[in-house]
Amino acid sequence: MYKIKSPYEAVENLVSKEENHYKTNLHTHSTYSDANNTMADMIFTFYDLDFDILAFAEHGILGKEWDKEPSIIPLFRFQYLWHGKRRYLTTEEYRSILSGTYKTAKNSRTKKRGLMCVPDTIEANMFTLMKNHVNGYFTNDVLEGKYGKENDFEVPIATIEKSGGISHINHPTDWLGAYRDPSVAKVPENVAYFADLFRRYKSCVGMEVLNMYDRPNRSDRILWDELLKTLIPEGERTVWGFGNSDAHRVTEIDTAFMDFILPEYSLENLRRAMENGNFFAVARYAKNELGEDFAGKGAWPKVMDLKVDDENDTITIKGINCKAIEWIADGEIIQSETISENGEMVSTIKLADHSDKISCYVRAQLKGDGGICMTQPFICDDGNMARFRKEIPAPKVLTKAEERKRNFDNTRLGVIVNKIKNK
Repeated sequence: MYKIKSPYEAVENLVSKEENHYKTNLHTHSTYSDANNTMADMIFTFYDLDFDILAFAEHGILGKEWDKEPSIIPLFRFQYLWHGKRRYLTTEEYRSILSGTYKTAKNSRTKKRGLMCVPDTIEANMFTLMKNHVNGYFTNDVLEGKYGKENDFEVPIATIEKSGGISHINHPTDWLGAYRDPSVAKVPENVAYFADLFRRYKSCVGMEVLNMYDRPNRSDRILWDELLKTLIPEGERTVWGFGNSDAHRVTEIDTAFMDFILPEYSLENLRRAMENGNFFAVARYAKNELGEDFAGKGAWPKVMDLKVDDENDTITIKGINCKAIEWIADGEIIQSETISENGEMVSTIKLADHSDKISCYVRAQLKGDGGICMTQPFICDDGNMARFRKEIPAPKVLTKAEERKRNFDNTRLGVIVNKIKNK
């Protein structure tokens, strides 16, 4: 018998109601940082594509309400020379976007409700060549204009926590360089590095597992599963998987996003859902799962009902726009069901039937012509989950020479020198 802990327990009764699904992107850019389209154009396109919630997490710039101009920091002061003009919304545009009454040139929005703004967001470590980026939410301007240190995630995570905010790590296997060699995402030292951050900073609620076209970050799910099977047996926490487009162009907007399940929209409800995992990660591209050349189009796979039955050790998911539902434990597919037509399907996993393959969690992914939808992990405790707990490695003691090398490697010059040497 398993004790199943569902991330959707508090919202299970809402999953079957379309009005409680909120199409969301929490990582977006504009010409206020390094994007190719204005903030206004990005907002209008998100609006046309029926998004419900949007946050601009610009490089080193704190997000504000969309009728207030973001700070123009020195790094991007002259970016308009190659990326183009800047523009935010007028108060009239902003209010009509929020209310859902705005009419764009395309006028393609089908939803009656508006597009909600999430202010007080930022992408930290704005000028790190290694792209060790962290997104902060519900924070302040303490990291605005800060270039960041190469290969360091801890300073922004700790700073955001001190500000009262929450964070997630962005495209971590891009930083690891796991694009050509996915095994890098399983290297014990790499897993231990991120596990240590998640242990010490509960405000860092997760990591991106889906981002844009899934190119340099295609191994994010591999790292995610490694972290889940490392941290969950310790009994302290899990790691939520986020999906964001990280859009720098309007053409990138609908590549990855999230489906939040909320009783109603408010910043308080959004934060609670981010902290508790009340959302699904969705993408049009997932190279390992969908194929190198797959590009999702049309209606995306969506979870429209979900039931956990502790007495019978089962989890049941009803999906729409599906061709397959797969169940994953420890990074391996342990159950798969397919249908020939892209449509509605129901899948039930009985945990006892897979007890030899489940250590501490299962998660599901739905596949269809529109892309992929991933659930958060369901913790599965058979009463002796602690047996899967791994020994936490002691911090490595560096010699003075090793410490000097590390300090140099974590400078801009060090990164450039190493990139030249490794070509």
